[in-house]
Amino acid sequence: MANVTVVGYLRVQGTMDQIPLRTDSVAEGTETTITTDSNLTVTAQDIGTYKPGVTIVSGEITAPNSVSYAYILRNGVVLSVMIPNKAGVSNREAVLSTPVTLRPGDQLRVLVSAAATRTASLLTLSASGQSNIFSGTPSGAGTTNLLNITDSEAIGNTLQGQTVVRACLLTIDGGKIVSSGGCWIRNASGTLQGAIPASNPTTVEPMWSTVSIPIGLNFTATVVTNA
Repeated sequence: MANVTVVGYLRVQGTMDQIPLRTDSVAEGTETTITTDSNLTVTAQDIGTYKPGVTIVSGEITAPNSVSYAYILRNGVVLSVMIPNKAGVSNREAVLSTPVTLRPGDQLRVLVSAAATRTASLLTLSASGQSNIFSGTPSGAGTTNLLNITDSEAIGNTLQGQTVVRACLLTIDGGKIVSSGGCWIRNASGTLQGAIPASNPTTVEPMWSTVSIPIGLNFTATVVTNA
């Protein structure tokens, strides 16, 4: 895996202002804090320190090979998630799962990946406004459980009693996925409650899917692959 440069911007609500982003020497496969572009902001700063009080609603995050996920972090809590892109594979500004009014110390966290890394990342937004990321890495044929990146819990433990209303699955696996072409959300008995289509961020810009999937205890989010 290589060290790469991650670039992008975040847009401020109600204005044309943007927060420029750039971090060099980001190790692929390691989640990293992306800071402001020191070429424009004098020093590299966390986004919340740079513009506290503004509300961010959208933006772009790109890396040379692939980006598994991106999110806004505050005191260990995922506030909002963002669909990232491979450099050059984008046609419109990505909307955050929910707007965030920045506070000092808020960070933009990103996991960049090598071109062949098979990490599958499920980004979700619940009706209550809670954003989450569930991730796992298939290594062959079989079922891979997607677990919360903050505490390694299954989707049923994280979102019990809530309803997922928007979702996006990022993975390069394509035709290797046999679970309805994406992610299965299943109840404790194994019955399908919802399916999320997969998007390969190295070939097409991923998009949010509008869904309505009630989540109960012991529900799982999985991808099934044939290789």
